[in-house]
Amino acid sequence: MRITNQLIYNNFNTDYSRDSNLMHKLTSQISSGHKIQNSFDDTSVYIDSSRLEYEKTSLAQIKSSSQSAQTFANNSDTVLNEFTNSLIKFKTKLIQAANGTHNTTSLNAIADNLEAIKSNLMDLSNSSINGKFLFSGTAFSTKPIDSNGNYQGNAQEIKATTGAQSSLPYNIDGESLFLGSDNDYKKMLSTNVKMYSDNNQQNILKSSDKIENLMKFNGGGTSASTDAYFYIQAKNSDGSSFKKKIDVNVNDTIQTLLDNIKSSFTPSSDVNVTLNNYGQIEITDKINGNKSLDFSMVGSYDNVSSIDNLTNTVSFVNSGYIQSAGTSEAVSFDRNYFSVNGNKLSSNVPQIDKTINDFATAKTKLVDAAGVSSLDGKTLNLKYDDINGVSKSATIDLKSTTNGGSTFTANGNTYNIYGVNTNPSDANNMTYQQLNDVVGMIISDNLPATNDKVGYDNAVTNSKKSINVSLDNKGEMQIQDKSNPSTKIQFSMYDSTSSDFSSTTGNSLSFMSNNAIAIDKPSIDFFKDMDQMISAVREGKFSMDSTSGDKRNLGMENSIKRVSHLLDHVLKLHSKIGSFSNALNSTYQRSDILSLQVTTLQSQVSDVDMGAALAKYNQISVGFQALLSTIAKVNSISLLKYI
Repeated sequence: MRITNQLIYNNFNTDYSRDSNLMHKLTSQISSGHKIQNSFDDTSVYIDSSRLEYEKTSLAQIKSSSQSAQTFANNSDTVLNEFTNSLIKFKTKLIQAANGTHNTTSLNAIADNLEAIKSNLMDLSNSSINGKFLFSGTAFSTKPIDSNGNYQGNAQEIKATTGAQSSLPYNIDGESLFLGSDNDYKKMLSTNVKMYSDNNQQNILKSSDKIENLMKFNGGGTSASTDAYFYIQAKNSDGSSFKKKIDVNVNDTIQTLLDNIKSSFTPSSDVNVTLNNYGQIEITDKINGNKSLDFSMVGSYDNVSSIDNLTNTVSFVNSGYIQSAGTSEAVSFDRNYFSVNGNKLSSNVPQIDKTINDFATAKTKLVDAAGVSSLDGKTLNLKYDDINGVSKSATIDLKSTTNGGSTFTANGNTYNIYGVNTNPSDANNMTYQQLNDVVGMIISDNLPATNDKVGYDNAVTNSKKSINVSLDNKGEMQIQDKSNPSTKIQFSMYDSTSSDFSSTTGNSLSFMSNNAIAIDKPSIDFFKDMDQMISAVREGKFSMDSTSGDKRNLGMENSIKRVSHLLDHVLKLHSKIGSFSNALNSTYQRSDILSLQVTTLQSQVSDVDMGAALAKYNQISVGFQALLSTIAKVNSISLLKYI
């Protein structure tokens, strides 16, 4: 085979280019430490390296996020620890006040001490870190608790990213902490009138005493009748309302009455009815977490179909409310004027949405919180003094659309009630916002100029300039007079059949009731509950007592039970934030380990083996030098030297 100069040149050029490129590649790898410099050098290495770089960046973000969140959670944990300790001191002082050895001066001193502890708890509630309030939910810049103990934040969780499409909460929002609910607690009701079995009120009524003793020594007087009648208005555990007239012989025992009260509820197995050490009736919902249970009762010798006709009544609850129906408080039940404080009016019956067992909001349908299954044909009576102090009455007639839709009548005129549609609202679709709007129009005397949706909406808008009607966080109706610091408004709203005992159908809706007091319940209103406890100490109320001061105050004995509930509530959330902190710490540790593993794997994928690269470089370099030397010798051969 003939070896031509062209063949020698081509071979030289190929070997030179190959070795030169390989040496350049090895030089780049050695100087950079990476296998490739450009994505096109090795696609598989580039893709794997990029993916691992993304994972490393994500893990770094998770580490940073979880570390920041853990700091927030740890600060919350520290504050809640102080919160718990202060609450324990509060409970200790409350127990001290209830031991019965203190005079008025001493009780006031303890009450002042309790006020100081409460003030400290409010300060702790407003703790912040890096300008962010710990217990405001996502409203970081909003101070959680105002000077009146009202919560101002929201109920939102703050979450830290812990992975692809995964996150962990790291806060306790103030709504859960200060206005939360514990579904492992039962609602417990109690009457507040102490009952006696003698004229001198020396002996508390016992379950073994006769009905005659109850009637004779507690307002019922004496009668030739052998029967006594007790008129019950109540709500079952499921929120359904009922009325019941109990007929018992005067020679029967109080236990017989208690048994009859228990059997009035449906099902009776859901409640427990007892008499406490003060002759007061206590009713306990046996089902944890339910909020709807309610009870009111009045006794008499009269057998009537309307309790307005009762005489010589025995009252079991005395609240000190002002009645709007012209009857005694014993029979008024829910026909009472709202409580007034300055320019605000407040109801006392929480509207409970039965579908979710929670407090109603403006969006809740009335029927979902009603004591009946349908509101069609129900009428609410309104007795009120309007914004100018003029006494008036009105009605709200709830009707289905097939019956023309719901209306209200005020100042002698009847108006349709509208929602988002141009047709009058169906009774079972009406919301509390619509009810609030109607109440606002009636009280402010801003009634529709035309009986259509335009006139209705204009009247609603105008009424809100002077009156604000809403439901608070406990589902209780609030009315604010924007025009006067001391309002002239009085307001009462109740089912038109409230006094009618001709049937067992309960009231559809109640707002201001002389009902049994909840001595414990699943829901809490932290600082309002504490105010009641402090008031009990200042007034020297050891138990509930309707004869003086705040007649619906729980008293110190029940307050101890209630503060134990508050303490348990805080401890649960304290434990919860601790679990958040531990989970975040685990996330950080896991991310740190994974980050190291990813870095190691990325190094294996993209980093060059420096020893192997140097060895190969030296090998290629020696060959390359030999190549150059050989070519130099070949190029130096001439015909003369060859001959």
